[in-house]
Amino acid sequence: MGGLRAFWLALLIGSLLGPANASADPPARDGRLTGPDGQPIFVIGASYQGPAELSWRGEYWAGWADDRFDPALVAADFQRASGAGLNTLRIFVQRELLHDIRKDGWWKLDAVVDLAAQSGLRLIVTFGDYDERRVSDVARVSSSIARRYAGHPAILAYELRNEPTFWTLQSARYPDGQRPPLLSSALVEAYGERAARHYINAFRLTDEGQRGPLAIPERFSEDEAYYYHNNWLLSYELAHEASAWAQARGRTDLEYFSSPEAARWATFLEALNATYDAWLEPQVRLLREADPTKPITVGHNDPLLEALPANRRLDFLSHHRYPPPGLGGLTDHRRSLSALRAIFPGKPILLGEFGHRTAELGEAQAAAKRRLSSFSSWPTAPAWRATSPAGAGLARSSCLRTKVGVRATCSAPTRRS
Repeated sequence: MGGLRAFWLALLIGSLLGPANASADPPARDGRLTGPDGQPIFVIGASYQGPAELSWRGEYWAGWADDRFDPALVAADFQRASGAGLNTLRIFVQRELLHDIRKDGWWKLDAVVDLAAQSGLRLIVTFGDYDERRVSDVARVSSSIARRYAGHPAILAYELRNEPTFWTLQSARYPDGQRPPLLSSALVEAYGERAARHYINAFRLTDEGQRGPLAIPERFSEDEAYYYHNNWLLSYELAHEASAWAQARGRTDLEYFSSPEAARWATFLEALNATYDAWLEPQVRLLREADPTKPITVGHNDPLLEALPANRRLDFLSHHRYPPPGLGGLTDHRRSLSALRAIFPGKPILLGEFGHRTAELGEAQAAAKRRLSSFSSWPTAPAWRATSPAGAGLARSSCLRTKVGVRATCSAPTRRS
């Protein structure tokens, strides 16, 4: 969304953070977001799902469907965005578009990329926004897109996934039948059993065990289900400790994982990082081969994954966070961004999704916010603004979250095979 209120809040956060110092040993790829002339740009954008009245169908985003996709409406939205001062949109490869690409059907994505160029907009393309556990399959589709648009001036960057979770990593199918380090006896041996086998076997037969938030993939053996469920419980325990530690000290969850108090979690964090790296590596490698010129990121909203060392494979970080309204929220942003800069010195950081949830504002404030927003009818996640200065830069921005068409960030998985 846009409007003067968001704009001035963006400037305020930029001045609070101040310039970031460049790392003495920057990464080989500096991760800068640049314009067609190669110069860093101040990114002002929104996550775009398609025309508001056509983008949602029942339980999924359907803006790419044959009976929903309308280039004329997309062009009008793009012109509206450009006219309001946006220079970037974040689009998503979702299941209707996936079906087209698998059949070598490119006309819809071609149209969106060309319309963006005509409107003076750049695109961050988010891959894998559909139900596919096979990492190799996601990587092949993503790299085919990158190969087709290699060097295209409308492409700003690629995002491997929007908000991967611990569940994403545990349930994924890895190349060549590789079993991720998480799915082994090592963590149960190191930390002890949190749930007994007989309980987990019974849980798998329940509706909750098949379709709820802790659903266990049907393909898993009894041993894998045992490790999987115990790992879930360990991850919750770790997250609870991190939050309690941060609240007691006025710090962030991100800082806990490298603190002395977290030393007992070293075995868990090493296994998680190795698993995350196994998830990242084939995707990053194939994208680099397809288009070595575009920076790559992941949209993170989970501090546990965001703080992992494997994120050094990425060219820049994309940070998603929704703190409480008011000065406390600004303080929260500053702490989180400062923590990320300390964990990944020299790595540019984009504040990719942020703002305030409507439920936290109350209906009166939410209504006022929508009146101030020039994009309240768009099917978008929050608008975001960020800077990518030469060297290592912190994102500098904020936004107000729209109520209409906001992407859900927490959904219970259905039964998976």
